[in-house]
Amino acid sequence: MNRPRVVVTRPANGPDRLTERLQELGCEVVAAPAIRIGPPRSYEALDALVRTPGRYDYLLFMSRNAVRYYVQRARRFRRGGPAVPTGPKVGVVGAATGAMAERAGIDLTVRSNGRTGADLADAVATGASPGARVAIVQAEDGREESAERLRSAGLSVTRVPAYRTRPAAVPREIVAAVGNAEVDALAFASPSSAVSFAVALGGLAAIPKGVAVAAIGPTTAAACERAGRRPDVMAAASTAESLAEAVVGQLRGTSHSSPLR
Repeated sequence: MNRPRVVVTRPANGPDRLTERLQELGCEVVAAPAIRIGPPRSYEALDALVRTPGRYDYLLFMSRNAVRYYVQRARRFRRGGPAVPTGPKVGVVGAATGAMAERAGIDLTVRSNGRTGADLADAVATGASPGARVAIVQAEDGREESAERLRSAGLSVTRVPAYRTRPAAVPREIVAAVGNAEVDALAFASPSSAVSFAVALGGLAAIPKGVAVAAIGPTTAAACERAGRRPDVMAAASTAESLAEAVVGQLRGTSHSSPLR
């Protein structure tokens, strides 16, 4: 029996746990990075934050890449010292972001009750004093919803670009394989990868119904739907392992996912 073929659309920066877990579960992985992650156009805002994080009451990391680029700059300027000195409270979106922050020695004080930046913003707003200063560390083109919620709650918010997401060209042979249903599933781990892949296909509605679409979380699922295809399954947690298990569960007809609303 042939192994299920799963298209992984996120870039691999070193070992990729999504790919590894899919292979462990018996899948053939088709690598088709739909985005590229790179430094921001300017490090000015990020470097200012790294040098003086104590100006803020809260530092909020919206993704693993936000943590990664922040820590890289922190090591550049404060060799041997903590990435985040004592003072600011640190919050993260998602278990994977939290795990990366903890590996970097960052103490976490706020975790979102849900799986989106808006959920983290609500958690911070609930406990923060009026006028508290918040730095949101995110992609250069990151969503503004978190900042808007915090400002509506009376907090002072600065958005700090830590990295930039750019579309990557999806190989023509993979576009053809998807269109011809020569793969079994596509795994989307970010909204930007869904949008970029939609551009390559001329909309996600071009994905045949027999090809499963999986999203890592609600924000990515919403991006897929806006791009033309409602995901068939969403990971139970916003981690690579959970996304892989959701894909395989969908293909096998078992449940490893959260309900789509």
